[in-house]
Amino acid sequence: MKLKLLPFMLIFFSTFSFADECGSWGCISTIETLYTNAEGVIYIGTPLDEKKANCQPVSDVYFTLNPNASNASYIYSSLLSAYMAGKKIGLRIKEGHPKCELSYVNLKSTY
Repeated sequence: MKLKLLPFMLIFFSTFSFADECGSWGCISTIETLYTNAEGVIYIGTPLDEKKANCQPVSDVYFTLNPNASNASYIYSSLLSAYMAGKKIGLRIKEGHPKCELSYVNLKSTY
């Protein structure tokens, strides 16, 4: 009986270890790099390949947050919270954007 459950359990638990992903819409991952330049633009880097997103990552590795966006302070708060806690966050980009600008972020307990 135990041997019959082993393949199921391996497949079931391995799906959780591969939950980090990037797609055309953005990424679900931890934040590896978070910095702001002198103009206030915020750069967000993950350990994944941001080039999979349907946009042009800055230096091929960074999504951006426009500081003039109406919800920028709320998004930055979520980014900083995820970064400090080492938790995964969903990063949704504006598809086709020349600097992979974030549209919104999503924190879930299931990530």
